[in-house]
Amino acid sequence: MRRFVYPIGPAEAGRTVKSLLKGKGYSSRALTRLKKDPLGLLRNGAHVRTVDLLAEGDRLEVTLREEENTYARCDTPVPILWEDEDFVAFDKPAGMPCHTSWAHPADTLANVFAAHCDRLGMQAPFRVLGRLDQDTTGCVLVAKNQLAASLLVARPAWVKKVYLAAVSGAPQPPAGRVDAPIARAGEDSGLRRVDPAGQRAVTNYRTLRPLPGGRSLLAFSLETGRTHQIRVHMAHLGHPLLGDALYGGDCAALSRQALHCAGLAFFHPERGEWVRLFAPLPADMAALCGPVGEETLPFWRQEVPE
Repeated sequence: MRRFVYPIGPAEAGRTVKSLLKGKGYSSRALTRLKKDPLGLLRNGAHVRTVDLLAEGDRLEVTLREEENTYARCDTPVPILWEDEDFVAFDKPAGMPCHTSWAHPADTLANVFAAHCDRLGMQAPFRVLGRLDQDTTGCVLVAKNQLAASLLVARPAWVKKVYLAAVSGAPQPPAGRVDAPIARAGEDSGLRRVDPAGQRAVTNYRTLRPLPGGRSLLAFSLETGRTHQIRVHMAHLGHPLLGDALYGGDCAALSRQALHCAGLAFFHPERGEWVRLFAPLPADMAALCGPVGEETLPFWRQEVPE
């Protein structure tokens, strides 16, 4: 349950409850649920309808009650990078999917989040804001209530990420922009490929340093969010990610794709400020690439406000 209080000033006076809340990002679905809850909408402590007018000096109180989380609980420890009443950011390990499936009914980040909610004494569905592949590590942001989720989903520019990957060879030029559409490799295939008939996909990359064995460490920022986008684009350039067997990567040094979401920044709608998070390389990638600090991430420093 999350409670919000909105004091009504001169600028809000004369608006309906619905108009005010729509302007603050509440969805039609959220308003429908609030109308059904006798304590969902209160004006000066008394029930109010969404069609009622607000006056200067009123105090509008909104209580969001969440649906029961029915996921199985998983107590696998996953580091929390940051948390408040609206969001929690995890540092997801390799081998853990974000969502449940028939093959992973109880060992996903969704299950970890369900157990975390129990410890907090709260209920919340799993609303992940940008999932990572099962073997990709790093920052994953989860919204704890419907309003927080809808505000960021509606404003993709409010969420920025930086990825790190180890690849074969040395891309030329060392920094660039890949604008190449991506489609399924086949109707029933989970693989993707660059295809003129696919959806537009844009990846920005920059080489951070050469690595032993003719490899390179790269940083990435994405302008689109297609499945396997970094993996497909780098394979298309002839520099597949180390450990990425699906796309022709060298698996001699790593048994999973060497891809890590190191930086996450988002504009917090309630705080009115940017939250900036960093997840260090996991042990297997650090052994290959050496340490990487937040200050070395180029796109991060250029694109995320201080």
